[in-house]
Amino acid sequence: MIDYGADIRLDGGRDALADAGGDLARIDGPALVAQDVAEELAIPRGSLPWDRTAGSDLLLWLNDRSPRDYEVEGELRRVALRDPRVDAATVSAARDGDGYLLRFRALGSVEELALRFDLPGVERNV
Repeated sequence: MIDYGADIRLDGGRDALADAGGDLARIDGPALVAQDVAEELAIPRGSLPWDRTAGSDLLLWLNDRSPRDYEVEGELRRVALRDPRVDAATVSAARDGDGYLLRFRALGSVEELALRFDLPGVERNV
């Protein structure tokens, strides 16, 4: 089994969730990979002083009145492929109604992960 790491579980925004005992909820496995990809997509590229290559231009395109599908889809794929825990052969992104859908699998997992990004703005559903 692959060790994907562990972290604090976040809600749809950037707030930490508590477990039933009141402690910080943990996340691991493929769900952590999806949460990390979603977080990277929500960070404006160049905004982290310690890593100017981290982040995405996704928010710029999603807030545009008429985003070009190929640019948004390409950015979704680019960021997912930056994560070494993502199985590159399974990454796909496409326009889906009023938003975009990014699908992929974590390496060694059969579970398909899907992140939806609605227009305007971002809604992350992991």
